[in-house]
Amino acid sequence: MAKKQSFFRKGTAIFIIVIFIATLFVYHKQMIRLGYKAWRYQKRIFNKTTSVGNRIDYPEGYKIHGIDVSRWQPDINWESLRAVNLEGDTIRFAFAFIKATEGILLEDPMFRDNWEAARKNNITRGAYHYFLPSLDATLQAKNFISSVNLAKGDLPPVVDVEEKGRLTRKELVKKLKVFIALIEKEYKVKPILYSNISFIEDYLADDFPDYDFWIAHYYETELKVEKSINWVFWQHSDRAGIINSPGTYDANVFNGSKEDFRKILIR
Repeated sequence: MAKKQSFFRKGTAIFIIVIFIATLFVYHKQMIRLGYKAWRYQKRIFNKTTSVGNRIDYPEGYKIHGIDVSRWQPDINWESLRAVNLEGDTIRFAFAFIKATEGILLEDPMFRDNWEAARKNNITRGAYHYFLPSLDATLQAKNFISSVNLAKGDLPPVVDVEEKGRLTRKELVKKLKVFIALIEKEYKVKPILYSNISFIEDYLADDFPDYDFWIAHYYETELKVEKSINWVFWQHSDRAGIINSPGTYDANVFNGSKEDFRKILIR
């Protein structure tokens, strides 16, 4: 009888552990998000700050400005997404790229809050995935798709590719094409590829000639890039301030007119 009870207790313990692990796996995004929001809440209570926004120089000739955000930025004043440049002119941010996922499991803890806040305040929004070359491309695509529902008027999805790990260029491109194919099948639109200017020229430009690029290249008055690279967004600074929002943010411009901007949105 004692052996039977011992066996029963072990079986119950194993069952509980299995259920716990399964629950953790299924609801891990929600659990991480709630825990992170609780941490941000206490930080907000005990570290109250105000800001008029760090002033930077914005490149001339561009009419449409935007930001990109993730959990690394503090609370954002979405109701008045504006900055002031060095000359004292007001810059309005009309779009926002928001980090959604990374790798095969992670959803950015602030994605859903930022995504909804952008919608409520009529900020054109886009979602991006941080691609990890060491992980399975199919599972990474499924992670993004499970988190992001795109609608009419949203920007195309973005894949952020900044590292190749131990892969050769050919191996990286092969993996990336698997990811992109699944994203295109799901959303019926080509994703935009993001990286710094050197990585794009060395690893991506030749194999993705029909794709639009979002290029990171900081603190320059103009973006000088090969003519064969079709770039639509330029991330020109990581030091922009937003009025009444603490911290600094990545500032971007769109390469085109308002009509051009409308044309790239999901229809």
